[in-house]
Amino acid sequence: MSNYIAFIDSNNLVTQIIQSPDDGQDWATIWAQQHNCTCVITAKDNSVRNKYAQIGDTYYQDVDAFIGPSPYPSWVLNKAAKRWDAPVEKPDDDQFYVWDEDNRNWVALDGFS
Repeated sequence: MSNYIAFIDSNNLVTQIIQSPDDGQDWATIWAQQHNCTCVITAKDNSVRNKYAQIGDTYYQDVDAFIGPSPYPSWVLNKAAKRWDAPVEKPDDDQFYVWDEDNRNWVALDGFS
């Protein structure tokens, strides 16, 4: 399995991702020292650090996970679950809902169920 290295800037944002050589060396440490930055291993099969890192994701060292940007300004980061949560729980029924940021609530779409 190929591993990839995510380059992390001083704001903990992923700025670059490169494939790591498969030669047994610790490329995350080598590149971190060479580029004076933080480098963290990620994997395309999502087997490490919650998900495969993407440019623009944030690396949260305290939960050792990559988490993408918030989908909406009102959503709150749930570090325990390693995801963004809406401030209002989505209804659990047979309707199809979309988030309405202006009203900060879920809206059922007519004709979708």
